[in-house]
Amino acid sequence: MTSFVAWMNGQLRPFSEMALPVWDLGVVAGASITEMARTFAHKPFRLAEHVERLMSSCRELKFETPYSTEQLITAAEQIATANTNLISAKDDLGIVIFVTAGSNRTYLGAGDLPGPTIGIHTFCLPFAIWKHSAQHGLRLAIPERTQPSTPSFPVTHKTRNRLHWWLADREAGEKISGSRALLLDDKGLVTETSTACFYGVANGQIVTPRNNVLDSMSRRMVKEAAEFFGIPFASMDIRPEEIPGMSEAFVSSTPVGVLPVCSIDNHEFQISHAGQVLPQLAEYWHHQTGIHPLRQIIDNS
Repeated sequence: MTSFVAWMNGQLRPFSEMALPVWDLGVVAGASITEMARTFAHKPFRLAEHVERLMSSCRELKFETPYSTEQLITAAEQIATANTNLISAKDDLGIVIFVTAGSNRTYLGAGDLPGPTIGIHTFCLPFAIWKHSAQHGLRLAIPERTQPSTPSFPVTHKTRNRLHWWLADREAGEKISGSRALLLDDKGLVTETSTACFYGVANGQIVTPRNNVLDSMSRRMVKEAAEFFGIPFASMDIRPEEIPGMSEAFVSSTPVGVLPVCSIDNHEFQISHAGQVLPQLAEYWHHQTGIHPLRQIIDNS
């Protein structure tokens, strides 16, 4: 198969040639901001919103980029168009855009330093790895490791420094085999998983953590869907002892849309029951994109 193309610092190149130099702060310090959009039926979905969030994070975290929002959108559209021609009709792409903080002066010494690395690449969404969770629900476990607080770490921005999530997932898997981590913050409040936003349904209302979580694009979709169907939605403090009182739980992310949660620690959820909220949310994705996210995962695996 012809290689996917990618884009780095204004130049097209084969995906296989995408690399960061060892002096780049994205490698040295994990100092990079990233964004991931995706295609539905080979069309980028809400790409402009993803790029705008990336640029907003760059401004707030004082990352430099010589490219405008419009230039990055155009480049991402170009890459997505080229690479969707190389995949089957049933497949779709994840679209990754990243900006690093530049070069590490300790490694390069005095003088002018190379600037930040800005890259765009795509990958074929691996539906098979989500099939079991789509059918049977995702298992979560609450680890001892906690979520960093926003004042000390830019949790609300999508950065590549994710060591704490990686360690938390390892701990969760050791606690309960096959589980992913659902982190608490330093106040003992529920936050998010390593890759997704968390939600519960309590007394007919969708509830989701409000502090120390990513400003998630998929959470905006869930909120839109709730408003569309007239389902109450609230961002609020959630304590782990409130979880058993929830009638269902689920997560959301850009690649998968929404996935049911079948258990959190030792509490089990029935993932198919009358009055369940999740099917309505998945239908909203279908309405917005033309693709039902759960059926795409299950049917294409």
